[in-house]
Amino acid sequence: MATQKQAVRESSMGNKVVVPSIEIGLDDGEQILEAIRSGCVDAFVVEERDGHTVYTLQNVDLPYSSLVQRMQQGAAMLNASGEVVYCNPSLAALLRTTAEFLIGTTFQNLVAPADRASLPQLLQSLELGSNETEVSLRRVDDTVLPAKLSLTSLSRDNSVIGLLVTDLTTEKSHAELASRIQQVQDEERRGIARELHDSVGQLLAALNMNLASVRKEASNLPPSLSAMLDDSAIIVEQVSKEIRTISHLLHPPLLDVAGLCSAIRWYVDGFSERSHIQVELHMPGDLGRLPSDVEIAVFRVVQECLTNVYRHSGSTSCSVHLEREQDTLRLEIRDSGHGMPKSGKERPASGVGLRGMQERLRQLGGTLELDSSETGTTVVGTVPVTEPGSESRTGSENVA
Repeated sequence: MATQKQAVRESSMGNKVVVPSIEIGLDDGEQILEAIRSGCVDAFVVEERDGHTVYTLQNVDLPYSSLVQRMQQGAAMLNASGEVVYCNPSLAALLRTTAEFLIGTTFQNLVAPADRASLPQLLQSLELGSNETEVSLRRVDDTVLPAKLSLTSLSRDNSVIGLLVTDLTTEKSHAELASRIQQVQDEERRGIARELHDSVGQLLAALNMNLASVRKEASNLPPSLSAMLDDSAIIVEQVSKEIRTISHLLHPPLLDVAGLCSAIRWYVDGFSERSHIQVELHMPGDLGRLPSDVEIAVFRVVQECLTNVYRHSGSTSCSVHLEREQDTLRLEIRDSGHGMPKSGKERPASGVGLRGMQERLRQLGGTLELDSSETGTTVVGTVPVTEPGSESRTGSENVA
């Protein structure tokens, strides 16, 4: 009775699958039998004329098989054509269907149309190592699942690809909530700044005018009362100045009127005066007007980073670099302090914090990276800028 001729083509997948090829000799068949007897595999994919078929050995309960079948993360194996040849129950549940339905399906068809174009290139680049990407998957009921795909080649010729699918629904919901909270905070800051300026500021101005009227009659007052009157006028002036500073820190009017560069320049000047930390500022003379959400996000990152320099770094100087690189705005803030503590308990919890800054830029398609050592900390943020009319101007300035 004729038997199918098979050979072990690749066993780098561990104990899950042996991928056979056609037209092989007796020695190759013995290798397969030995692999099965020794428990090296619990299933294999047979390459036949009409496609790939997965054969699972009976009564097998190897740790790898149990792990993949029971893991909450979706898992699948794709053949060279991108068809699903195996999937675990979790992936079927994520896509609200059955494993039987997914087997033989081209995985690209499960990706939302807007994300399909990037998948073939991602599969081709697996020769360079594992890849990850975020896509939207289309369930059988036409709902959309935001997911992260992790792909790894399980054979030297990329004929078998391992795929892990992570549900990002909760993460995306948290990100949207964080973004909304930041928007509300910005709106509240803007409102409080306006109230401080228009209401409290006006009341203090009226009080100052009343004190000025009384001071005209200071010659009729005892010297002690006249001195108290002068002190009161000075205190009112100081309070007015503090209120104005707080109002501008909450939401600098220059950000709305003159743009990002003017707002950063104003903030850096005030920061240096208040903290006695020398700040070297490098940025174009004029970036033009950028989208408002980009301007406020970059300004808040500068504000947060310089606050952290003052509170935690121990550095007497730092630098701020802002530049336009084609369609990307790049911000770098560097200090020469003692760096961030390694222990999580010792790490400072300041304001919006690192995660808040990262989320601000991530929502705009940007990134924020931090590099800290005993010689200082460097924060680099990038954000895409594609709005028309936001071209960078020539010329630069250095402000110490």
